[in-house]
Order: sequence, then structure tokens, then C-alpha cells
Amino acid sequence: MIIRQMNADDYEQAELLFQKLHNQHVEAEPELYKKLDYINKKRDFKKQIKNKNKIMLCAEEEGKIIGISNTKFCTSGMTDIKIAFMDALYVEDEFRGKGIGKKLFLETEHIAKENGAKRLDLHVWEFNADAVNFYKSLGMEIQRYTFEKNL
Repeated sequence: MIIRQMNADDYEQAELLFQKLHNQHVEAEPELYKKLDYINKKRDFKKQIKNKNKIMLCAEEEGKIIGISNTKFCTSGMTDIKIAFMDALYVEDEFRGKGIGKKLFLETEHIAKENGAKRLDLHVWEFNADAVNFYKSLGMEIQRYTFEKNL
């Protein structure tokens, strides 16, 4: 298994994993997420993988993409601190528990540091307790809470 930067040829396989991740949110939060035919159009995917402000990695085993991560660089709203914001991290169900997500995360962290990021941030939904525990195991700390009240 290798962790590498995504390339244009990865579109079809990566898009399937982005879809699976999105569909978890559709099932858990149907009022906020809807089913989509695609998460990334092919032309948008090609632009993203070339974007210097993105880190798009995949875990590949025997020619099959089994995990993905997607991170963007941004700055804080109040300062010029460079932040890496992880939009997505997903590993196929049958490959979970083998350290693949951890390797994707740590490689993202490494690349972010090399590019001057001072923090790595991400959001996790309350329904995803496994992800919360996973990120805590990697040294992440809760930064803030978002509250909601249905009206």
C-alpha cells in the first residue's frame, strides 16, 4: 500500500470514495445533505489536483484506490496564520483498522508543515463517533462546538 498525490487518472476511483463519504452524511443528516450524481466534476477534479493550495492524497493498493484525503490551505479570519483544513478523509470499509487513515492523515500533516501551515483543522459531525475517536487518537483537540436547534 502506498500513499501518494492524486493524479488525473484517479478520477473515477476517487470520485466513488468521495461519493461514499458524502452518502454517509446524506444518511445521517438528510435535512442538510442531498444525494448528488457526483461530488467532483472531472474538470474540477483536474483543477484541484493541480492547485498548489490543495493536498489531495490517495492510498493505493495493487492499483486500487482504497482511501482518499482532501485538504486546502487557508488563513485565519483575524490573522495571517496559514491553516490546512481537511475537507475529507475516507477509507473503504474493508480496509479500516489497518492504519491507512492514519497514514493519509500523517502525510497530509507532513505536507502541510512543509508548506508553512501552523495548524491542521477539520470538522466532524456528532454522529460520527468513530471519526471523533480516530482524530483524538492522532492528537487533535476539540476547538469549538456548533449548536443547532430545530424550529
